Amino acid sequence: MKLSNKTFIIMGATSGIGNALADKLSCDGASLVLCGRNATTLNLLAEKIKTKRYLVNIDVTLPSFEEDFSRELALASDALNVEKFNGGVYCPGIAPIMPLRGINKKTISDIFETNYTGAVLFSKVLASKRFRVDSSSIILISSVRARASEKGLGIYCASKAALEASAKVFARELAPFGVRINCVSPGWLDTNMNKENILAVNGLEEKMREAHPLGLGSASDVASAAAFLLSDEAKWITGTTVVVDGGFLS
Repeated sequence: MKLSNKTFIIMGATSGIGNALADKLSCDGASLVLCGRNATTLNLLAEKIKTKRYLVNIDVTLPSFEEDFSRELALASDALNVEKFNGGVYCPGIAPIMPLRGINKKTISDIFETNYTGAVLFSKVLASKRFRVDSSSIILISSVRARASEKGLGIYCASKAALEASAKVFARELAPFGVRINCVSPGWLDTNMNKENILAVNGLEEKMREAHPLGLGSASDVASAAAFLLSDEAKWITGTTVVVDGGFLS
C-alpha cells in the first residue's frame, strides 16, 4: 500500500496510536502534518520521520482550536508545497476512571472536549472546501467501549458512542463532496493512557488479557487499519467503524 504524493494530518501524533501511525504513513511514502500539545515530543517524533513533515503545536481543548487549526493548516500547505490535504486521523483521547458518585459537570466537559468536540471540529476543518481534495479520508479513533461497558468509564463510553454516531451522519453529508469518514475502534492496547489505568486498578491488566482471545494489541495494529482506510483501496468505505480488538467483542 503506497501513499506517496499524499499528505495527511495526524492530530495527537505524540500519542501511542498517533506515533505508530506517523511511522506507518511515513514508511508508505506520505508527507505528514504532525499535531500535538508537547513540542518537545513532537520534535523527537519528527526526527524519526523520513518523509516531508510539518509540526503543529496545538491544544484541541482550547476555545480557539478550530481557528488555530485552520491557520496552521494554511501554513502547513505553504511549507509542504501542497494546495490541499488527502485527509487525516484524530487520535486524542482521555479515559479517566470515574464512578458515577465522582462525576461532575467538569468531568463530563473535559472528557467530551477531547474525545468528541475536538474530533468534530477536526473533521469540519478538514472537510472544508479550503482544505479537502476530491477524494479525501477522515478517520476518528474510537474504542470498543462505545459498545462494551466498563465500570468507571461511563462518560468515556458515551463520548466514543457519540463519536461513532456522528461519524455516520457526517459520512452521508460529506459523500457528495468525495469525503469519506470512518472510525477505528481499538481494543485494549499497550499505550501510556492504559498503563495509567493499570496502575489505578488492581488486576486490570490480567483481566484485559483474558478478555482478548488474540491477546493484547499494539498501536501498530491500529495504525495498519487506519492506513488502509486512508488509502485509495478503501475508496468505497465510509460511515462505518472498523474494529481492531483481538476478538474482544466476539
